[in-house]
Amino acid sequence: MVITITSLAFLSQSDIELACGRNMNLRMQMDYLAQSGLEHAKGLILNPHDIDIALEYWTGDVGQQIVGGDDYYDVEVVRDDSDPNDRCNYIIDCNAYRLKNGEKIGRSSLRAELRLDPCIAYWVGTDTTISQQVAINGDIYGAGNLVNKGSIGGDAFAGGQITGADIEGRLNEFVAQGPVVWPDIEVTDFSPTYYIGAATYSPENIGSSIHPSGNFSPSGGNPAGIRYRSGNVEMPGAVNIEGMLVVDGTLRISGANNSITAVRNFAAVLVNGDVIIDDGGELEINGLAVVEGQVQISAGAIGVSILGGLFTEDGIVETTEDSSGNDNAAIVYNSPTWHPSGGRTDGALEFDGVDDYLQTSDDPNKLQLTGDYTMAVWIKANAIQKDWAAIFSKSSTDGSTNHWTLQFNNINPKKLIIHHPTAIWDTRISLDDVAGAWHHIRVVRSATTVTSYLDGNEVYSNTWSVNPGSGTGYFNIGADRTTSINYVYKGLIDDIRIYDRPPDANETYPSVNPIGHWMLDEDGGDRTTITAAPSKTAIVVWSQAGVAENWGQTAGAFFRSIKRE
Repeated sequence: MVITITSLAFLSQSDIELACGRNMNLRMQMDYLAQSGLEHAKGLILNPHDIDIALEYWTGDVGQQIVGGDDYYDVEVVRDDSDPNDRCNYIIDCNAYRLKNGEKIGRSSLRAELRLDPCIAYWVGTDTTISQQVAINGDIYGAGNLVNKGSIGGDAFAGGQITGADIEGRLNEFVAQGPVVWPDIEVTDFSPTYYIGAATYSPENIGSSIHPSGNFSPSGGNPAGIRYRSGNVEMPGAVNIEGMLVVDGTLRISGANNSITAVRNFAAVLVNGDVIIDDGGELEINGLAVVEGQVQISAGAIGVSILGGLFTEDGIVETTEDSSGNDNAAIVYNSPTWHPSGGRTDGALEFDGVDDYLQTSDDPNKLQLTGDYTMAVWIKANAIQKDWAAIFSKSSTDGSTNHWTLQFNNINPKKLIIHHPTAIWDTRISLDDVAGAWHHIRVVRSATTVTSYLDGNEVYSNTWSVNPGSGTGYFNIGADRTTSINYVYKGLIDDIRIYDRPPDANETYPSVNPIGHWMLDEDGGDRTTITAAPSKTAIVVWSQAGVAENWGQTAGAFFRSIKRE
């Protein structure tokens, strides 16, 4: 009896252990299957090019199998919207099971948080400064040195040094190349035809330099909704494009309520030149924007919002407009401070005396003075100025020659002088005369007579036969001909006007037709936001009929966490 009872106990224990072993093996198989389901989701989120065209990203599926048999898994994917500025996190739920007689057995449920990383929201091919008016929600790559004065809500990669604060992620002060390559698309890929698979389609050509307002969508003969312009084009406002805008030239945004939304697997914007956002200009982009030149955003623009990514060779710069109508917009360097209601006439711009300045483009046909002129400006100067600190300066391209400059000298007490290529003229206006309060400076040259005015009153006049210089070169505001930090101005500047004539006999001050007029009244508010959105920027590059290459702004991904449910 003892032997029988012992034997039965042994057999019972063996059956239990065998059953447990089978259960453990089943559970391990389901764990592996659930893990495979997570990897399946990761692959499709990283490469969304081939998913259903109606979906922004892959949201999952049920009854998935790796091999035939009775083992299945269900996957559900949702984007983590806890932070609206972070569109690179996804929550994945995977439930693996064996189907036996219609019943799900051996279940294994995993929940994972997937992070797409690196994910380049902004890619620039040169040295760049992120101004105070730029917010980047995602990672950034600069091919040269990168200076941040705005905000970067991600990692920063650069081919040079990285300086500045307010960078949320990690810093990589040198990378041999960008984590993501430049998108391999060109304007010639879309004219006169473009490919989808082996089929060719024709874009809609924009016949005028002014894009018409209205809504524009894809069609049967143009399923990507591509609108093509050979030459410069301006969007005057209320232009809404569902598709892709391709410009073989410069794109100018002069009005409000413009939007471009890409269709799946195509970019939203491809521009072979610059993108210029004027005062009052507004542009919303949903998708990838590729700009071969520079993005110039006026300090008086309404704003630029990009949900996707911006890839530009020459970066984003802030500009201030020339209200003379002669298109002498000046690029703003190193983030001087805007005072939209703190000027002598409306707003003004404050220069820190460290490195702030403005600079127009180099154009031999603009801002030319050969003889007579009137120069006028409001300044509120700091009482301490560097030697040769300049209010403004027109110089040669290499910065070696003054064409005409208004600046302080290096003598104590400092005086305002006019500097022509070979000589200096003393206005007899001292720094003490203009420090700490608003004052109007005007210098008039008529024939060989030069006269200076302070607050409308004549200060000094005499004969000076040295002509101003002309030719190529920049016009600098707040800096001398070299734009060196050693000779920059400290204080406020408002309402600069340059005329190529003296006042008429019945004028005390020229009132019309300046060759340059910078009001400096912009508000300097937040104007540019770039948010990485990998599902919106994934494109397919059709290099030739039927030959496709996938591209995306994301270089990799990792699981932040995996938990058993």
